[in-house]
Amino acid sequence: MLDERLSLVRDLYDPCDLAADIGTDHARLPGELLLSGICERMLLTDISESALNNAREHIRRLRLTDRVSFLQGDGLLPLKASRDPCQIISITGMGGRTIRDILLRGRDCLRGASLILSAHTDLPLIREAMNAIAYHPDREEPVFCAGRYYLIIRARPGLAHPLSEAEIRTGSACLFASDSPFLSGYLARRRDVLAEKERGLLAAVSPEREILHRIREDLETYDTYLTKR
Repeated sequence: MLDERLSLVRDLYDPCDLAADIGTDHARLPGELLLSGICERMLLTDISESALNNAREHIRRLRLTDRVSFLQGDGLLPLKASRDPCQIISITGMGGRTIRDILLRGRDCLRGASLILSAHTDLPLIREAMNAIAYHPDREEPVFCAGRYYLIIRARPGLAHPLSEAEIRTGSACLFASDSPFLSGYLARRRDVLAEKERGLLAAVSPEREILHRIREDLETYDTYLTKR
């Protein structure tokens, strides 16, 4: 049974012959993707040998071993060992800085795969990395799970129009076009976090005016959307 966050990740997968889950840990998501027939085969990677052993055991219990390859290593780099390119690669359950570094170090291993990304922190760093590796988001979907909001991003190869600095900070157009029931709550939470930062800056002896200006721009973006709702 997947929680709400991983269920959304699963739902954003396209049916495919070969996919990869990076930092797979428990392998619950890959197990569901394989059992449901969304993915025919999967590559599961983790930098931790013990985590990969946990994944092996879970996949063995599901009797899916013949459809899975286990690769130990850092980020996307183990995918170099695969003869066939993946159609989709998921990287979830990490901080945004870690996911950004994985994408930048392993860009040559993507080979045109679509990406599904979910970070606990630092989402702007992921959007910056997408610009850097010439990917664009086609879905940004919020979800509420275990008492907090998460954002799941699906990205496709190609970059006709890089995300602007404002979009990197607040979200791309596809976020604000989402029909998720969690969108208003997610944006209200992001607004609350920014408002707290604004109060902290205003309390400083010498507020950083440039940062304060950006925060107020982003507050206006969120307010404009939330007022329309």
